[in-house]
Amino acid sequence: MGKFASLEDVTNRYEGDFPSDREAWVETRIEDVEAALVGLVPSLGVPVDQISEDRARRVTRLVADKVLDLFRNPGGYAQRSQTAGTFSDSSVFQAGVGRFSFTEDELNEVRDKRRGRIGTIPVAPWRAGW
Repeated sequence: MGKFASLEDVTNRYEGDFPSDREAWVETRIEDVEAALVGLVPSLGVPVDQISEDRARRVTRLVADKVLDLFRNPGGYAQRSQTAGTFSDSSVFQAGVGRFSFTEDELNEVRDKRRGRIGTIPVAPWRAGW
């Protein structure tokens, strides 16, 4: 069981009957996704009870969605096709088996929105001859 998401958080978001033989895989992937997320958003490294409920729910949803993305598309394939008359263009991308990434928008959803004034010091303008 992960810090933010559980097996049930993932399987309850699945659109059908989740295969029971993949539950151990889900548990492992939850840990993988959470470790990567905490590496990118260090403020999530604190105990869960120190994180607001709303933020924790957003993290749970993001982790579950990433695990389901890996389950549905383990090869990380994406395809784009365009056709115009007799011309056609097609591209396929493979991120790599078992790889996932977070968009900047996804990371912003789970980042701590409070901003401190670390590193800011008010300074008066300098004038020659003072």
